[in-house]
Parts: sequence; structure tokens; C-alpha cells
Amino acid sequence: MSLPRMSLRKIACFVAAADAGSVSAGARQLSLSQAAMSEALNDLEKELGLDLFIRHKAIGVTLTCAGRQLLVEARRLVREAEEFQALAGGPDMNLTGELVVGCFPTMLSFVAPPLIAGFQTLHPEVTFRFVEDSQFNLEHAMLAGTIDLSIVYDFGVGPALERRRLYDAVAYVLLSPQHRLANSTEPVDLAAFGDDPFIQIDVLPGRDDYLFAAVGITPNIVHRTTNFEFVRALVAHNLGYAVVVQRPKNDVTTEGLPLFVRPIANPVPHLTVSLAWPAHLHLHRRVRAFVDFSVETFKNGYHA
Repeated sequence: MSLPRMSLRKIACFVAAADAGSVSAGARQLSLSQAAMSEALNDLEKELGLDLFIRHKAIGVTLTCAGRQLLVEARRLVREAEEFQALAGGPDMNLTGELVVGCFPTMLSFVAPPLIAGFQTLHPEVTFRFVEDSQFNLEHAMLAGTIDLSIVYDFGVGPALERRRLYDAVAYVLLSPQHRLANSTEPVDLAAFGDDPFIQIDVLPGRDDYLFAAVGITPNIVHRTTNFEFVRALVAHNLGYAVVVQRPKNDVTTEGLPLFVRPIANPVPHLTVSLAWPAHLHLHRRVRAFVDFSVETFKNGYHA
């Protein structure tokens, strides 16, 4: 067996520079000087006989085709080296490092704060970076190794991902006080809205209209947005109704305008909120700990 020529330190420099988008930013992440970082990257490229980056003065770096191909495996090597070091330190060794968590945009402000606060109370040396995106993009990012795991709706999730349930979310109708159905004391039938203007959250799975499809209705979409609070503001100004899942504790907008919430009478499916990660991946100890903590946090469901 021949010994590898390159060191894990140099590979870690490669991953840091690729993720940060520049040599200087990657050096700061690793607490190295820029000169030491540049030397490590140059040595790694010489040892591999490949250019990993295209350097741009005053802009940063971009990966070459070879660099993109090697980055996923480089991330795996660094992750497993960290895990090996943690195992060598024993089960009582403190959890450290960064957790990169993807999240469906409308859920972030509801789910992330209690998880960050609670987990960092137990593991103060762990830091977080959250990435908001559609579930399609989050899945691709997880499989590419740029995100550790994601908080998603368990709807249309691909077979390459493993999942742990957090809680079930129930959709409801959001109305302005001026809407003709606002004072209804009964759950509302989606068919009762007819051609009323509908305000849609324009990001998967909201863009799939899965609720309306379940009851054979096509809504009259007049506004689309990816911003949850903007949906609420448009509804409060009586510009349309909305069907949403996450519910703030107070039914008022940031302007202080009131909103009316009505349950849906139709037998529409619930959405399960889950943690997801690549099924083939051996999870780092801090990621496994975060999964267990998240499941325990929401074991009794989500409460606004």
C-alpha cells in the first residue's frame, strides 16, 4: 500500500476556499493566514497535477471542471476526518464546527430559532448557517454535499433522501376582515371561493397547488410571491385570499392589520415537516445530535 502524497489539511483548505468563494475568506474560516492558505492550495494542485480553481483578482475563485468533480469527495474526506478526530476524543468530546442547514423559506422563522437556541445551549461550540431555497434546490445541494441536512415538507421528496418526521402541519385559509366569508363560524369549502382572487406562495411545494388538486379546484391566481409575510400583507389589504400552513402566534400583519383564519372543510392532506439528508451519507456526530435534538424538540408537535 502506498501512502497518499496530499494531506487532509490541504484538502480542508480546498473545501474552505470553494465554499467561501475566495482564498482569503476560506483562510479566515480556518484561522490561517492568506499566504499559508495559498501555499496549501498551490501544493495540492501540484500534487494532483490539476488546476482546481480559476483565480480572479479582487473577485475570488471559481472551481474548474476538475475542481467541481473532486469537491464532493473532498467534503466527504474532511467530514470523516472530523468524525475520526471526535471518536478519538471519546464520547464526551464537545461537539464543534458548523452545521449547514437548508430550509423551505416559509418555515425558517418558525422552526429554526427554537432549534438554534436549544441546540447551542447544549453545544455552544457548534455554529449554524441556514440556506433558504426550494425543496428541489435543497435536495440537489444536499446530494452535492454543500448542505448537511434540510428542514422540508415531506412532499415530493426524492428516494435518495432519508427523513425523520418532526411534526404535521395543517393548511388553513387566510382572509381579510372584509372578505364575505370572514365571519363564517364553520370550516370553509375551497369551492366556495369560486373565482375570488388567490394569492399564492410561489415556491415548491406551494406552487404545485396540491391542496386544490386534491379537491379538483383551480384557483384564480392574481399574485405570486415567495415571501410569507408579503402574502399576509396582501390578504390584509383585501387583495385576495391565501391558503398557508405555518401560522404565527398573532393574526395581524407587520403593519398591525388584522387577519381572519378559517379551517378548511375539504378533506385535504396534511403536510409533514421533516429533516432530510442523503440516505447514503454517514452523518457527522454533530449532525446526528442535531437530528435527535430536533425530533425531541417537536415530539409533541409544533406550537406557535
